[in-house]
Amino acid sequence: MLKKKSQALLAAEQGTVRKDWGGKVSIALVYPNSYAVGMSNLGFQTIYRHLNAIPDVVCERVFLPDPEDIDELRRTRGVPLSLESLRPLTDFHMVGFSVTYEGDYIHALRLLGLAGIPLRAAERRPHDPLVLMGGVCAFSNPEPVAPFMDFIVVGEGEELVVELMAAYRDGYRDREGFLSALAALEGLYVPERYDVAYAADGTIASVTPRGGAPAIVTKRRLRNVNAFETIATVKTPQAEYGHMALLEVGKGCGRGCRFCLEGQVYRPVRHRSVEALRATVKELAASGEKRVGLVGACVSDYPWIGELLEVIDEQGLELSISSIRADSLTPALVAALARGGHRTLTVAPEAGTERLRRAIRKAITDEQILAACDLVRAHGIPNFKTYFMLGQPTETDEDVEAIPRLAELMLERLRVLDPTGRPFGRLTLSISSFVPKPWTPFQWAPFDGAESLQAKLETVKRGVRRFPNVRVLHENPREAALQSLLARGDRRVGDFLVLAATFDGDWRRALREWDGDPAFYTTRERSTDERLPWDHFEVGVKKAGLLREWDRAFAEAAMPAGVA
Repeated sequence: MLKKKSQALLAAEQGTVRKDWGGKVSIALVYPNSYAVGMSNLGFQTIYRHLNAIPDVVCERVFLPDPEDIDELRRTRGVPLSLESLRPLTDFHMVGFSVTYEGDYIHALRLLGLAGIPLRAAERRPHDPLVLMGGVCAFSNPEPVAPFMDFIVVGEGEELVVELMAAYRDGYRDREGFLSALAALEGLYVPERYDVAYAADGTIASVTPRGGAPAIVTKRRLRNVNAFETIATVKTPQAEYGHMALLEVGKGCGRGCRFCLEGQVYRPVRHRSVEALRATVKELAASGEKRVGLVGACVSDYPWIGELLEVIDEQGLELSISSIRADSLTPALVAALARGGHRTLTVAPEAGTERLRRAIRKAITDEQILAACDLVRAHGIPNFKTYFMLGQPTETDEDVEAIPRLAELMLERLRVLDPTGRPFGRLTLSISSFVPKPWTPFQWAPFDGAESLQAKLETVKRGVRRFPNVRVLHENPREAALQSLLARGDRRVGDFLVLAATFDGDWRRALREWDGDPAFYTTRERSTDERLPWDHFEVGVKKAGLLREWDRAFAEAAMPAGVA
């Protein structure tokens, strides 16, 4: 059954890379989630393309099987197989996990267990593949999975993968020798070369490097973004965004929202030039693409967005955008989205009051949000979607209750006929829970707690219940609690991950049986003097700057209304 599914997925793809294995370094690139999610991830696709561009490297993809397929594997004592050649993970020289979401740590360990590869790096045998991890979680806080990784790629991997393969070819004689060589490369972290000691109160006392490893692991940054296209190499209708060609316009965001990990760890902001993007857009049009999706931390902030829109229009392509700021919306941009068939425009106020938005450094006014509503209707887009976040530092009951009130104000602007006489469709409030993330000014803040967040969520839902065309989408606050544990955990959280993997991903049962204290990592406010699990990394964010922003958040939250 699994092989038939793989063959069906391959048959629907365009751009799949198949290479002969003879004499090549083989890498299984694993996305520890579903095929649809993994194939919509530009970072995963980019590394797949760059690895296969190296002549003596063969890279094949592996995804988390569906639940029923995992059951079949257990019944038949089967193992996860690569998509391209249906080989088991144990056939590869390296198994590389691309991890975007902390919750996928559990799936990564489940895949290793299904493949018969020892979970802990210290228990692997000479013939076992080298296991590594990349992706945004690798340079946020990889410590919860450090015990399971032979090495970790810290930063942007477009250039680093070439150096990694060269080091493997030139120096691989045994596992220890290769890891020693890697420790000297910027952007590569070998967890076993660092000894972690804990204080009596459970906090980290010290992290001591040995064996030539650097005291601080420095994130690798891509200096010339124009030299590398970040596009979806493999097209498939099975991907979440399979109906369009995804194109990254740059890396980083200059807004500096105090809750946002991406806005911090991808600094400095680097935009691809219009000319570089023009060449890529022409290639996409020539290849028969009909729609291009622009991807970036904040695409509407791209400095030359007007010129880029003209380029896309000249090539006859429809447009989609991943992220739009209400304060950088223009009539031209909304018109381009409408021409491209956009039926929903999305903005992210994040909070119901301007006071709280000021505290989190999301400087969007109510009037700018309402102006976005006007633009939506003026250009005939029928639906409007907004993102809000509950549980942020300095949040009060008033801030929570303001979300339904703002929804009512938005509806007053949205409930008008568009220029063709069509009525408004639906307003969606997508509600998430604030999770304090490393490398942000809020990294010291406590997680609000699942029960508190659930109560706030009920307040929002009750407040909009009387509006027939308002929909509330939300995550389970308990899922956010898991994310908080994994986002800010240390190596001791690895024992929880092993339990969760052993229990087939049942992390709730794992939490019950784990002898650790989740509250120590989640709802405890951390002292600004505390050594944090990720303090032996350097990702381009200075702690002094984060401390200033932490203090400013509370100062600005206390300012009277109308004071900037």
